[in-house]
Amino acid sequence: MLKKLVTAFLATAVMLLLCGCKSYTADTAELLSPPSLSGDLKHISEVIKLTAGEAYTLKYPTRGSYRSAVITKDINNDGTDECFAFYSISKGDIVTMHINVIHNKNGEWQSAGEQHIVAGGVDKVEFCDLDGNGVLDILVGYEIYGASEKQLAVYSFTENTVSQRMLKKYTDFAVCNLDGDGKNEILLIDFNATEQKNTASLYALNDEGVIQTGSCDLDGKVQSVGEPVVSQLSSGKPAVYIDSVKGLGAITEVLFFENGELLNTLYDSELQENSKTLRSASFTTYDINGDGILEIPVQENVPAVANAEVTEKLYLTKWCSFNGESLTTQLTAMINTIDGYYYVIPQKWVGNIAVLKDTDNRIRQIYSYNAETLTVGESLLYLRTFTKEEWEDGKNKTSGLTEVTRDGQKVFACEISAAAKQAGLTLENVKSNFVIYEKE
Repeated sequence: MLKKLVTAFLATAVMLLLCGCKSYTADTAELLSPPSLSGDLKHISEVIKLTAGEAYTLKYPTRGSYRSAVITKDINNDGTDECFAFYSISKGDIVTMHINVIHNKNGEWQSAGEQHIVAGGVDKVEFCDLDGNGVLDILVGYEIYGASEKQLAVYSFTENTVSQRMLKKYTDFAVCNLDGDGKNEILLIDFNATEQKNTASLYALNDEGVIQTGSCDLDGKVQSVGEPVVSQLSSGKPAVYIDSVKGLGAITEVLFFENGELLNTLYDSELQENSKTLRSASFTTYDINGDGILEIPVQENVPAVANAEVTEKLYLTKWCSFNGESLTTQLTAMINTIDGYYYVIPQKWVGNIAVLKDTDNRIRQIYSYNAETLTVGESLLYLRTFTKEEWEDGKNKTSGLTEVTRDGQKVFACEISAAAKQAGLTLENVKSNFVIYEKE
C-alpha cells in the first residue's frame, strides 16, 4: 500500500508542477514543498518537511532501476518498507544533496537519519547486501558537476541508524560478485580523460569498512566508458563487460577475478590499450546466438568488390565468446546498419567471399573469392532492400528477385545465383540466415 501511495504522491507532484507553472524548467520541475496529503504519505511528507524545512527540491535519479525521489524498499526484512527521500537544499551558492531514511518505529514514521553531500543531483541508486548480514546497503551515485564528475556513497542502515561507509569518485559502477565468496562487491570505474588513464577497482564491505580487493587498468585511449554489464565468461566464471567508444569505433573490455586479482586480459599493458575488440561503434556486446553468454563483436576484413559507380568498403563482424584467454567466433555476420538487418555468413564462406556494398541503391552482393590468387569470382547472393511501395508496384518481382522477409516499412529481397544453388544454397537457407534487428 505504501509503495502505491508514494507513486501516487510523485505523480501528483509532477502533475502540479507541469500545469500552469511557466517558471519551472526541466531541472526545476520538481517539488519545492510537498502538497498536503492524507494517510501514510502525509506522515512521510511531514517527516521530510520536519527534517529539511520548507524550501527543498526533490531530486530524481537520472539512471538505473530506481527513478523516484522517494524510494520504498524493505531493506532489513522486517516486513515494513523503509523510505529513502532524495532532495536538495540551497543556501547561497552552495547546493547540498540529502538522503533521508524514514522508517516506521512503533507505528510512527520518523527519520532514522540523514546524510548530505555538496552535489547537484542523483545519478543512480542501488540496493545490495555487501557484508552478508542480511540487510541491504544503500549505494547512491551523486552528480557533483552534472555527469562530468560523480561520487559514489555507500550507506548502511543498522540498529535504526544510517552511517556512511564509503565516498569515492567514479564514472560508473556495478554491483557484482566476481570473487565467488557469495557476497556482493562494488566494481567502480574511474575514467580520467585528461591523463588518459582509466581504472577499474573492486571494493568489498566488512566489519572494518569498505576495502579494495582488486584493481586493473582499462584502455586509456577511449573517449567514453560505457555502462558495465554483469554477466559471465564462456567458462561460466562471473565477469563484467564494458563497451567503450574509441576514436570512430568501439571496444569491449572484460573484467574478472582470478587468483586474488582483478584482471583485464584483453588489455595490452605495453601499448596501454585494447585493440583486439576494435570495431564499428554501431555494435555493442550482445548474446547473438541466445546461449546465455555475451558475445563480443569484432571487425573482420573482407575483400571489397567495386564497379564503375561504387567503391564502398564493408567489414564483416565476428561475434566472439571470451573465456578469459581467447576469443572464439560463434557467428560471422554481414551487418547493414542503414536498413537494419544482418546476414549470417555460412562458415564455409568465411574467408572465401568478397562483398559489393552499394548504400545508395540499398544493395549487398556476395561473390566467391580466391584468397590465393586474390581474384573475385561469380556472384553467389544478391540482397536488396525496397520500400513497401517500390516492391508492391510489381516491377521488381519480375526481375528475378524473391522476397525474403519484410517489416512494417521495408521489403527485403534476394536473388540466389545458379552457382550458389548448385552448391546447395536455398531460399530457406537465406531466410534462416537473414535477421532484422531493432536499430537504436
